[in-house]
Amino acid sequence: MTNSRTDHQPYVQAAVAQIEDIGLTVTGHAVTGRPPAVRTAVVTLEVPDSGPYADEDQDLELVWDEAYGWMLHLPAEAGMSDWFMGEDLVPAPARVARWVDMVLASPGLTPSREDGPQRLPESDDEAFEARLSAFATSA
Repeated sequence: MTNSRTDHQPYVQAAVAQIEDIGLTVTGHAVTGRPPAVRTAVVTLEVPDSGPYADEDQDLELVWDEAYGWMLHLPAEAGMSDWFMGEDLVPAPARVARWVDMVLASPGLTPSREDGPQRLPESDDEAFEARLSAFATSA
């Protein structure tokens, strides 16, 4: 495995900026798992004023990790439900923001991916690292 693992903070910050640009309120975010640990991030979102989650008492969580990509932890009748964005682990930040907005407004419009991880965190994946690196150089 290569020792050159890209810091994911610039990518997460770009996604947070896009989420705020579309009008959602981010109350905080934490980037964890600095290399060589599994890279993860949690973005805390204020409950929207309208839509199916407007009556929730607690903030909502948007999570990214290098194995599954983006997912929303959302309240459901039986506790919490995870909504996975899809197969692209490093989608454009604007696409992440649009997806979050759509799921929060109309969760029935988007299916959640139900399968396993898209890549193993310990994988030596130069293409993945290059996609994350693009955000570090543009920050």
